Amino acid sequence: MARTLLRIATAGSVDDGKSTLLGRLLHDLGALSTDTLDAVQRASARRGDAGVNLALVTDGLRAEREQGITIDVAYRFFATERRSFIIADTPGHEQYTRNMVTGASTADAAVVLVDARAGLVAQSQRHLAIAALLGVGTVVVAVNKCDLVGWDEGVFRTIATQARNFALGLPWPTDVIAVPVSALHGDNVIERSA
Repeated sequence: MARTLLRIATAGSVDDGKSTLLGRLLHDLGALSTDTLDAVQRASARRGDAGVNLALVTDGLRAEREQGITIDVAYRFFATERRSFIIADTPGHEQYTRNMVTGASTADAAVVLVDARAGLVAQSQRHLAIAALLGVGTVVVAVNKCDLVGWDEGVFRTIATQARNFALGLPWPTDVIAVPVSALHGDNVIERSA
């Protein structure tokens, strides 16, 4: 049986945890090489991080590592038994929004991260609008850092409703699915969490 290919663009405002989510996803899937994991562990130790900083997996440019932000689009490849994936890790900073367009231009689906503490901000809305404009039919709104709001279901539902209502107001149809996650701890990333 041939594997199908799914192209996913990821986006999120600065500090929403997008790089951490991607690092966590690749780590928990076993898609990181030993060399990559060793390099991330060394970089984490140099930075004084308490543990392995999985956000460093996708920050390939020196400026990205030094500033702690994503600047360029980074592509990551991995496969499961049924499907091959290409993930475009796009920048969240407003200044680099054009790079999000590049990463999303060939995407079949998109993941837009939203910090549960901040809610749906203007940059999140831009990312939703760009994904819809480019014809990305399915957008997953990953409401991240739910652990920092005590997994408050009301906070999650408010953000999910805001995202869906915003998408409904766009002239281009897109399906929005909201999911509560904690990328740092891996809750609801690979396995469903309680």
